[in-house]
Amino acid sequence: MSVSDLSHNGQFAVLAIDHRDSLRSVLAPDDPASVTSDAIVDLKRDLVSGLASGATGVMLEPEYSIPQLLDGTLPPGVGFTAALEAQGYMADPEAAPVGLLEGWSVQAAADCGAAAAKLLVLYRPDRPHAAAQEQAAAKILAECRRVGIPMLVEPLFYGLDDPSVRPQIVLETVDRFAPMGFDVLKLPFPVDPVHDPEQSRWAAACWEITKRCDMPWTLLSGGGTFESYHAQLEVAVASGCAGFTVGRALWGEAALARPADRPTVIADLIAPRFAALRELVI
Repeated sequence: MSVSDLSHNGQFAVLAIDHRDSLRSVLAPDDPASVTSDAIVDLKRDLVSGLASGATGVMLEPEYSIPQLLDGTLPPGVGFTAALEAQGYMADPEAAPVGLLEGWSVQAAADCGAAAAKLLVLYRPDRPHAAAQEQAAAKILAECRRVGIPMLVEPLFYGLDDPSVRPQIVLETVDRFAPMGFDVLKLPFPVDPVHDPEQSRWAAACWEITKRCDMPWTLLSGGGTFESYHAQLEVAVASGCAGFTVGRALWGEAALARPADRPTVIADLIAPRFAALRELVI
């Protein structure tokens, strides 16, 4: 297995639908528990059916999409990552180090045919909890090496009240994780686009990431607007970013549409958006 199974000539155009409990809150913010598992599977099936043929890869997880979407829904030749991390991490980011989903393993991810394993790590380099997160991620990376599956890591900051320190936080995070030898880094944009709209500073920060990485890095979308993400990606790719792993900023409207209307929303709105992102990358 190789991360080349998720890319085209080293460039990534990846559809991220590995959301789980957070997706329940999107679909029914007043009553997340009312969202059934079947409803989540159906949404993901519609997204993959309508978009995956234009993707270099798809990010899945072992509750609502593995194995549910491996029945022919995922097009042949489109590789997928398998999420490893347990749920519940957002409730208290520093309660415990990142761990594997109960009943799931790196070996299981490899056995299901994943091109890579993915680990989300809530991380602040300026907090004491950072060391425990680094050690936990390194242990899981070692297991991926033993099993023989590449690993994509997503170190994601949290609780950032001052947007002006975002570049420092992201770059320090890269300094900690890049030397550990992950195959791909999935990173947030290093500048708050609302706080600092100056694209020359965006480019400088993205170039700093590229200079500090020996591996490819891709840009996550973080749930903002599509228009903002498109602007960020354009600057990032011009500054050495290897592509995108895009989630709700792309398909949020499809998630909120009535199931009967969803295929039309995907075809008329979401697929053209995905094509526009891909044009920036490939």
